[in-house]
Amino acid sequence: MESDIILDILGNDTRRKILAMLSQEPMYFNQLAREIDVGQQAVLRHLQALEESGLIETYAEKSSLGAPDRKYYRLNNSFILTVSLSEDDFTVTKQEIVESRHKESKKYYKVLDLMPEDAGEALASLKASLSNIETEMSNLESRLNDLRALKQLILNKLHKIGMEGFEEDERKILYMIVKESPSSIAELSDMMDEKESDLKTILSGMRKKMNNDSAKVLLDLQ
Repeated sequence: MESDIILDILGNDTRRKILAMLSQEPMYFNQLAREIDVGQQAVLRHLQALEESGLIETYAEKSSLGAPDRKYYRLNNSFILTVSLSEDDFTVTKQEIVESRHKESKKYYKVLDLMPEDAGEALASLKASLSNIETEMSNLESRLNDLRALKQLILNKLHKIGMEGFEEDERKILYMIVKESPSSIAELSDMMDEKESDLKTILSGMRKKMNNDSAKVLLDLQ
């Protein structure tokens, strides 16, 4: 799913509430309408939009009282959506949440394998594991935020150099080369939706503004 579609979906408060409720457990329609306290027709429209987007799915569960099967809604996607906005950068990235089982995380996976049979002990074990994981995630987020700040400083310097030494069309190419590292003129052409011949002309002019070694590293695309 494209990030802009996800942002459009999440821009609605009722849809966010529905997703928050379903993140706790699957629910049937009347449960959701009651919990969210929104008109049933409105809830139904939002559920349809979420299902069409692939964020949720439905399944049927048989009733123990002989009533018709009950239709439940549940989440159908696991991902992280990151929006980065600063003076020098705007990016939206989507990353699927998958089990990579890095060696640093194996101790937490072992908790699941050694889960006590007693419900109380199991809940206590899960609580302790979640607390440890949250602490570790907080530490990693702090480190990641520091790297984001460093990235912003580097981009700021990049844009300053671009503004001081290059024309507008040259700056667009410069930013693309530094940030995306295309391996060829053809790849750069696809990224920028520009003709290769036009790009070659601009690159030729840019080379004259750099020393030979720098131009070779940055601008010599095959």
